[in-house]
Amino acid sequence: MDPFNIVKADVQESLSKAQADLLSWQRIKGRGAAANADRGKLSDAVEGECKSIGWQLEELGKAVDAAEKNAARFNLTQADLASRRRWIMETNREVDRMMNALRAPQQAAPPSPTRKLNSAIHEENESFIGEQHSTQQQMMRQQDEDLDQLGESVSRIGHLGLTIHEELQQQGTMLDELDEDVDGTTARLQAAQKRINHVLAKAGMKGQLLIILFLIVVLAVLMMFAFPDEAAAHRSVLIVVLAV
Repeated sequence: MDPFNIVKADVQESLSKAQADLLSWQRIKGRGAAANADRGKLSDAVEGECKSIGWQLEELGKAVDAAEKNAARFNLTQADLASRRRWIMETNREVDRMMNALRAPQQAAPPSPTRKLNSAIHEENESFIGEQHSTQQQMMRQQDEDLDQLGESVSRIGHLGLTIHEELQQQGTMLDELDEDVDGTTARLQAAQKRINHVLAKAGMKGQLLIILFLIVVLAVLMMFAFPDEAAAHRSVLIVVLAV
């Protein structure tokens, strides 16, 4: 159920009680001690109810202002907000009317010291309760904001964790492919080494020397093509090598 409607029902119940007490207060006649005592009790009751209602209406007004900033979240339309503000304004007027009705006779006959003391104590209690309630409401709003921020942080961390997981999977795949390439290259090198060892073993010492000389000749020819300015020196080297 909408919290506004719950508080509204409570306010209407308190307002009805205050109106009934005010009517009883207005019907008391006479100036005897008993009449004054009854009138004082009813007046205190009406005044206390009015102050309590006024404080609740003030909190409801703040709640409506907060809901207007994020009406979609609370599923409220502008018509709903306007209706709530109108009800708060009309109820405030009724509270002011009852308070004015109480003050009219007080101007002619000042309240007794006992009534003043009771009224002061009642006002102090209402003020303390109102401050405590306001503090609790502020703390609850702050906690809601903190929880919203925490939820956003957790969501960001979750997305970051998914991204890191995907990156690790991609890197794992790349490492597996690299391992396969290294294994293939190692196998080919081992096969080539075996073939070279086999050739050298079949050629013997003399064959190995011939292979070395052949490689030297190939290297000299390549150097002649790579460095044509030094071709003469290369040819001399080649002649010496062939002579040997």
